[in-house]
Amino acid sequence: MRDIKDAKFRSNVLSERIRQRTDQAMLRLIQRYQGELIFRPLSDLMISNGAWKYVNRSGIEPKLVFAHPNMLSAHPETSQYYRGIALVSQKRAGAQVTKWENGSQKKPPSRQSCKKVARLYNAVISSIIEGASDWTLENGYRNILATMGIRLDGFFRNKIGQDAEKLIKKRILRWLKDRNLISKTRGGNVYELPKQTVMRFGSEPDIALLRDDERIATIEIKGGKDPAGALERLGAMQKSFDETPPSCVNFLIAGVVTKEMEKRLKQIGRVKFFVLGDIADREESWEAFMQEVFHHALRVV
Repeated sequence: MRDIKDAKFRSNVLSERIRQRTDQAMLRLIQRYQGELIFRPLSDLMISNGAWKYVNRSGIEPKLVFAHPNMLSAHPETSQYYRGIALVSQKRAGAQVTKWENGSQKKPPSRQSCKKVARLYNAVISSIIEGASDWTLENGYRNILATMGIRLDGFFRNKIGQDAEKLIKKRILRWLKDRNLISKTRGGNVYELPKQTVMRFGSEPDIALLRDDERIATIEIKGGKDPAGALERLGAMQKSFDETPPSCVNFLIAGVVTKEMEKRLKQIGRVKFFVLGDIADREESWEAFMQEVFHHALRVV
């Protein structure tokens, strides 16, 4: 059932973005641009002679294919268009393009950064054009839509991670309240439990459990499901756990645990890990997790 819900959410988000036709909005912006765009010398912008000749022979305006620093400076959001044609990820393009594309760039980006990004896009676009026997601008538009899909998939995975944290915190509160184990609430994020135990919701760690102001247990929730980012999430979690006292019991709830991640967790020690899907969908697994935290580690039940 959870997989079906995930699939519906993913499809609805992607469908809505396609209906908005962000690619067409970028195309119109580029078509209407009246500023000067001098592409020569081609090598200065990493445009190959073969790709340039092919585009001109096909009767396509160069600005609809190749990125130019002037265009990116005037309209940073068009990075999404050229990056899409090149099938380059935001991560590879550099952190600055995220601000360009989401509209949070407050001032025009520097000429140097625009040229650097344009050279990257053009080098890849040139390679794509020269590597195809019958490249068309329509092929480029398909690449843009594919890149949008990849980006939205990343957004989806992040959304799952954010929702996982909310889900776990709500279920822990409900479990404790059903057993009358919360004696007092302080400010909405701090809860008093039996045996002078305090539970605090926050970040790094997501949940801290203290006694006499000393941390005795922590819970980190890393709900992302992308296996490629598993080790990165492990690194963020380890940073939090490294700050805990030696006697602290650390719990990790992970959206996915790869073999390499499991190996490293065992090397780290001091970490008890659980898979999000298992404890979220199976009541016996959830109960086992709660007993591990509040009975074995904290002794409040």
